[in-house]
Amino acid sequence: MRRQTAINSLLRFDSPLAELRAALATLDWDWDYAPAGTLTRQHVVAVLQHFESAKLDDAAVEEWANLIECREDIGYEAGFEDALKSAIFDLANPTLQGRLVDIAPGLRNTLAF
Repeated sequence: MRRQTAINSLLRFDSPLAELRAALATLDWDWDYAPAGTLTRQHVVAVLQHFESAKLDDAAVEEWANLIECREDIGYEAGFEDALKSAIFDLANPTLQGRLVDIAPGLRNTLAF
């Protein structure tokens, strides 16, 4: 799978986690080029909405965020870079940041568009 296809599938969370994880495992970690995909507020809000409607559980959201966190081939929506990086950190680290059920409304409000 091409990097851009794999990254954009991850950002949209449109495939099962096992498939996303397997696709990402085929990619080199280091990336010195333009981002292969851009994480937007819409991506994160959609995942939070799927969690709130019970289409995703907290473990799936945590793993999704962990797959995104610290990737050099993912860019962030212009003007919202810090908010998005912070949201991904929060989602990837529930032990530090709190349970998703408690932090999701605040994250959604922060990222509202």
